[in-house]
Amino acid sequence: MALSRRQFVGGAAGTAALAATGTATAQEEPDYGGWFDDVSNYDGTVDRRGEDTVTISVGAQGNNGAFAFGPAAVMVNPGTEVVWEWTGEGGGHNVVSDGDGPLDSGDAVSEAGTTYSHTFESEGIFKYVCVPHEALGMKGAVVVRPGSSGGDSGSGGQQPQGPPANPDYGGWFEGVSNYDGTTVDRTDADSVEISVGAQGNNGAFAFDPPAVRVTPGTEVTWSWTGEGGGHNVVSDGDGPLDSGGAVSEAGTTYSHTFEEMGVYRYVCTPHESLGMKGAVVVGGPLGGGSGGSGQEGSSIELSGPQWLLSGSVLLAFFSPLVFAVAMRRRQNGVPSQAGGELKRATGPTPVEEAAETEPSVELGHDEYDPKGTAALVAFYFVLIGLLWVFMYFVEFLGRVSIIG
Repeated sequence: MALSRRQFVGGAAGTAALAATGTATAQEEPDYGGWFDDVSNYDGTVDRRGEDTVTISVGAQGNNGAFAFGPAAVMVNPGTEVVWEWTGEGGGHNVVSDGDGPLDSGDAVSEAGTTYSHTFESEGIFKYVCVPHEALGMKGAVVVRPGSSGGDSGSGGQQPQGPPANPDYGGWFEGVSNYDGTTVDRTDADSVEISVGAQGNNGAFAFDPPAVRVTPGTEVTWSWTGEGGGHNVVSDGDGPLDSGGAVSEAGTTYSHTFEEMGVYRYVCTPHESLGMKGAVVVGGPLGGGSGGSGQEGSSIELSGPQWLLSGSVLLAFFSPLVFAVAMRRRQNGVPSQAGGELKRATGPTPVEEAAETEPSVELGHDEYDPKGTAALVAFYFVLIGLLWVFMYFVEFLGRVSIIG
């Protein structure tokens, strides 16, 4: 069984992994008083506390078109500058406070790249709308609160909590034969491929894998197998996925990069009734394919290769100590043997006097310090362990591969 890089780091730094994934916790959701009842792209408040500047898209996908703010609700610290940036889609938009508030970008504009910014100094909930499209549900809110993301001042402040490890798809996969209840965890990949026309649902009428978890910024590519007739990839309801008309040619691809956390459900329109459905889960706990409750995350589970790795690390760590003990016992035994040689050298045979030179090879305490040597070697291994933990944080949280 091959030991992957992530299994290696998981075995050597399992406790650090739990600490890293355990820092992101969901914040208390504000009470908006029904403000988002008709906003299709609202799926919770995105916690961006700890950042000096936060950007919100104007003209994001939602509400049956490009009539949304993305994200719809965001939480920031007092003193944070929020920048609204126009996508250029959905016609003319503006940003205006609901009632008495500080936001007013002026008349509606449609040019891509247009920006409007405001720095929030006081705490509170600031609701706003796009005046031309308010009736369609183009609404937003900025929540200003002190603290850091997830209520933690450590590394979790930069990684808001997304969907749970085992999302509730609300019966979406009922009747989908190749869905076994597992969301495949691909949070370690920069790009993910899904087969279109895989075996399932009594023919080549399936997506494989049907449910996959990725991190924000991941490009997902759907690749046609050429089997099962014409297929396409279209979001269920309001969503960003639309590959167009159904095609059957093998090798056809369609890609989308997911930037915002959430659960994105999609179908093959011609074969939806047969169960050709899928879902992409964006964000959430890293390595969350096997749990969902915080209780399961409190234990460390190691596979066979990881147990082998852990045993090797322990052996490497304790071997210098065993060596030091052996050398100590050997040193304690040298004087008595040397003394015996000297005693025999005082006998009546003169030729035995050459044995008096034996003590010159004895190692004294000043020349060899077993405790100091053991401490130095132990420090060396501890330093290596800390370096592995550091690389774990960089690769898993920063998504930068160092150990290739």
